[in-house]
Amino acid sequence: MDKIIKFNNQSAGRDKLFRLLQYSSRFIWASLENKTSKEDLLKQLKDLEYTLSTGRKLYRFGRGVDTLYAALSSLHLRDPALRYTITFSKINMALYLLTDHIIWLGRAGLLNIDKTKWARLSYKLWLFSLVMNLSRDFYEIKQILKKLSYGGSNQVLQAKMSHPPNTIISKLNLYYKILALHKDVVIDTVKNGCDICLPLSQLGYLSISPRTVGLFGVISSVAGMFPLLDSSYKLAP
Repeated sequence: MDKIIKFNNQSAGRDKLFRLLQYSSRFIWASLENKTSKEDLLKQLKDLEYTLSTGRKLYRFGRGVDTLYAALSSLHLRDPALRYTITFSKINMALYLLTDHIIWLGRAGLLNIDKTKWARLSYKLWLFSLVMNLSRDFYEIKQILKKLSYGGSNQVLQAKMSHPPNTIISKLNLYYKILALHKDVVIDTVKNGCDICLPLSQLGYLSISPRTVGLFGVISSVAGMFPLLDSSYKLAP
């Protein structure tokens, strides 16, 4: 119960909860669209998704500055791969949030903008940030396997890596045990892997249904909640 209260007290936690509701709404209306004649229900779900999306944009107002400031701290990381991927990810995310603010001002009627143009720019910046995040995730996985091959901390897994099993099931079981020791990397990879499909879909690079978009959004939202509920799931730095 304490973790739930702590989660709810965090602004990031509430944003993740609203995001989960937003993509759940999309998943539900997309699933029902060709199976029901209740137009009112579909409209309500679509309106709910739009409202949550707009609300989250307002809720994140000003966070782009915080994200840009956080990019400065990652410039001092010793590992070049982590330094570049994390820094460029945060810079692109900060710019994405800035465009998000402009889009909200356009939706609120406070600014006259080309909404389609700004939306595409927003998705591109989000995509670049996720590419950097996934590059970092793959690098982390590579480092994990490298440590196991050349003297990792877990002697049992290290021995198995030196004498890999022959069967597919045994290999899958081995990799499962390896990744279970690094659940922070696994959760982050799942989250970013699902998230990257969203801007790819919106930009027309990936053809997936609104229902699949909703499902990926739900999965990535749930994955994003884990580090907020349990710090052991948080990828550092």
